[in-house]
Amino acid sequence: MTLHWIRDPSAHFALIGALLFGINSLFQDDSQSTASEDIVVNEARVRHLAGIFERGWQRPPQPEELQGLIDDFVREEVLYREAVKMGLDKNDTVIRRRMRMKMELLARDLVNAVEPSEQVLRDYHQRNIEKYTLPAQYSFEQIFLDSDKRPQVAEDARLVLTKLTAGGNPRKLGDNSLLQFQFDATSTEQIDRQFGADFSQQLLELPENEWTGPLTSAFGEHLVKISARQPQREPDFSEIRTDVLRDWQLDEQNKILQTQYETLRANYRVQITAPPIDAPSIEVSRQ
Repeated sequence: MTLHWIRDPSAHFALIGALLFGINSLFQDDSQSTASEDIVVNEARVRHLAGIFERGWQRPPQPEELQGLIDDFVREEVLYREAVKMGLDKNDTVIRRRMRMKMELLARDLVNAVEPSEQVLRDYHQRNIEKYTLPAQYSFEQIFLDSDKRPQVAEDARLVLTKLTAGGNPRKLGDNSLLQFQFDATSTEQIDRQFGADFSQQLLELPENEWTGPLTSAFGEHLVKISARQPQREPDFSEIRTDVLRDWQLDEQNKILQTQYETLRANYRVQITAPPIDAPSIEVSRQ
């Protein structure tokens, strides 16, 4: 469900906070009823069980199948309540993390139900403009010259350039490397990731459609021919609106989760009885 009528971002926290505490009260009421010996399978529960079956099997359950679902729910409820009475849910890391995840998912789902106004997204986009700036891209070919195997690598580079000018095959003039020969529309970030930090800076002033070099990378020396370049640019908001909405929701979710935690944390008095972190470690005797 999308709440189109909510446009003011400041109203998000109020609405979601009210929903969180309302649901929390509902859960508390439900836990109180769970403590009794009555297990009520009402019409809503039956429809829920039938809906799960239908989504999985692409058809509604037969009467005997529906009765089996109800019987299985009652069995699960009985064993769950008895497990809680025995304290089996205590000190179980898996259960604790599962409950934490469900609490956090609840807050996230509520944030996703709120659709911000266009202006809210545009303002968020402007505040985080660097995140959405597309880096420069290059299409180029490269010939690798292994400086560890070539004591006169600069002279070798000049000789290779001469052969290239004479029409030599560039794929047969270099040394073996794990780097590919041709790169198409590759961002500066990807280039630096493969060649080493700041290699892309050496491409800035190079001419196009001309073999030049050598350029130094983390592996050795390279001759490079740039065939195309796309400068850094800021995409139009309409191109990245989906990304902006996703990022806005993630930020709002984090804010809600922190607010939720701080509000609930205020209900507890925490006592940390462990020794200080900088205290000497306790030696454990080994038999």
